[in-house]
Amino acid sequence: MQDNTEWATIGTIVAPFGLRGELKVHLLSDVPDRFSTLKVVYLSRDLTRRTIKDVRPYKGNTLLLKLDGIDDATSAESLRNCDLYIPLSELAQLPPDSYYQHDILNLQVVTLEGREVGTITEIISTGSNDVYVVTTASGQQFLIPAIKDVVKQIDLDRHVMYIDPMKGLLDEEESAVVDHQREHQRAEEEVE
Repeated sequence: MQDNTEWATIGTIVAPFGLRGELKVHLLSDVPDRFSTLKVVYLSRDLTRRTIKDVRPYKGNTLLLKLDGIDDATSAESLRNCDLYIPLSELAQLPPDSYYQHDILNLQVVTLEGREVGTITEIISTGSNDVYVVTTASGQQFLIPAIKDVVKQIDLDRHVMYIDPMKGLLDEEESAVVDHQREHQRAEEEVE
C-alpha cells in the first residue's frame, strides 16, 4: 500500500454471522448497493486487502459480507469492530450540498456571528436527519441537527461548518441531553 493513500470508512464489522465466516457489517455509506459494486475492501487493522466473495442485505442498515480467506466463525470473530475502508478515489460523486461522514467529522463549528462552538466529534443517525455532536475545548457537548435551518454553510477548504443555531440550541442545559440520547441509541442498536 502507498503511504499517501487517503481512506474512507464505509462499514464496521459488528459480529460474525453463522459458522462459515460471514460478517455482519454496519453500513457507514448512504450509497445504495455500495458493497455490491465493490470487488475488494481493506481492513482497518493493517489495511489488508480482502476480496469480496458475497454480499447480501440483512436488517436495516446492516448487511452480511463474505470475504475471501475468512472461512469460519473464529476467523470472523477476530474481525469484530474492524472498520472496512476503500480509497477515497473510489468514492461515488455526491450531489451538491451532500457530504460523506469523514468530510463532516472534525470540522470546526462556528455561528454566523463568529462564535466558535467546538469540533464535530460524532455523528448520530436518527432516521429523519443526522445529529452532530459538537465538543467544546472544555469538553462540553452540544447536539446540532443536520438541517438546513441550522447548518448554513460547510467549507471543506477551511474545515469549518457555519451554523445559525435555533433558540436554546447552544444553552448549557442542552449539552446534558447528549449522554442520555447516546445511551438510548446504543441500547436500540444492541437490540437489533
